[in-house]
Amino acid sequence: LNDPPPGDWLSFRRTGDGQGFSPLARVNRGNVGELQLAWVLTMREGSNQGTPLVHDGIMYLTSPGNVVQALDAATGELIWEYAN
Repeated sequence: LNDPPPGDWLSFRRTGDGQGFSPLARVNRGNVGELQLAWVLTMREGSNQGTPLVHDGIMYLTSPGNVVQALDAATGELIWEYAN
C-alpha cells in the first residue's frame, strides 16, 4: 500500500503520505486539452463523497445504502455489485 503500482490508486490520495500524485505520464501539459469523457455512471441518491479505488484496472466504488460496486475502469462496465 505504501508504494502502489503506477496504475493503481489503492487509498485516499493514492499513497500513505497523501500526495495525490499519479506517476503515469500518458496525460501531460501537451495533450491534456484533448481529454474526452470516456464513460459515466449514475450512482445511488444520497451523499456520494467516497474515494474510488483502482487495482489492476478495476475501480471499486461505494454508494449510499452500503452499496459496493466493481467496474472496469476503462469502460465503466459493471463487474459486480454488493448491496447490503
